[in-house]
Amino acid sequence: MPTPKTASRSSSIRPSLPRLGAARWAIRRRGGLATVPAALAGVTAVAALLVTTAAHAGKPVGVPGALSLTVEIGPLRNTAPTTRTLVFDQAARKQVTWFDVQDGYEHNVRGLPLRDVISRAKPPKSADAVVFSYADGMEIPLRLDQKDEVDSIFVALEHGNVRDDFSTTYTLHNQTELPCPKILYGRKVTSFSIWIYPGALTSIRLVNWKTYETRLAQPTRRVPDSSGWPIYMRHCQSCHGIGGQGAKRGPDFLTDMGAYRRIPPLAVTDVSEHPSLHEKVKGFAEGQMPVLTQISNAEIATVWRWLHAIHNSATK
Repeated sequence: MPTPKTASRSSSIRPSLPRLGAARWAIRRRGGLATVPAALAGVTAVAALLVTTAAHAGKPVGVPGALSLTVEIGPLRNTAPTTRTLVFDQAARKQVTWFDVQDGYEHNVRGLPLRDVISRAKPPKSADAVVFSYADGMEIPLRLDQKDEVDSIFVALEHGNVRDDFSTTYTLHNQTELPCPKILYGRKVTSFSIWIYPGALTSIRLVNWKTYETRLAQPTRRVPDSSGWPIYMRHCQSCHGIGGQGAKRGPDFLTDMGAYRRIPPLAVTDVSEHPSLHEKVKGFAEGQMPVLTQISNAEIATVWRWLHAIHNSATK
């Protein structure tokens, strides 16, 4: 869990930030991962299209200096989805120095911790998870009972430089620019984290976990074997949809399973063959997938058998 440094705007004390000469951003190297995948470079081109999305931090009419954040509520069981617009004046926005695992640096930002955003949204008690959706198709769910994870996240409405000049454009260390609000994940990692990869945020949804998971699992209901589902939820669902449900960054797991039928899950293939699931997961095949060394061979084999069972059921 990060330890943010806060600074009151009415105080003469400012966050302890390094002077980086002509640098335009207020960031400081504090270990962790120092690079951002090249896939993020294209985010700038679409950022201008996101000004009307549900997660946009807008300026409320008639409230000088205020910024707004729209949070969607639902799906919830037996409750229609709603939206709630939260308005934050300058006094409500906390200025902190917060580590961002996406580039491995600390950033000078204004906004609120995720837990404060949820509190202000006042969702029904049945809302026990938050889902962050991104322009590149990623969908990252987080259960609210994961206290350390929730407390690691800061919702940045503004990004500042060393002179405390703030804007609603968030600049990563490699100079990739993302629109605010920007989700900062503050826990330092030594290997893989899904929070390294997102692009521009498009929505924040407060949902009921069981309802959300049931909707994702709908295409798998005809398969009695559910052994692969926990593995899918733990490692795959943030990027890959299944039967048209869920994320859309990577290929849907039920659209092109035929190629995998010709080879076993753990095969070492020839360059003329479709790569095996093992080669894709472990980074032995070219593509956009991150290297997932934390997934065991046994888990890969389980997912392979499970997906084939779902595909067989879906095509009957």
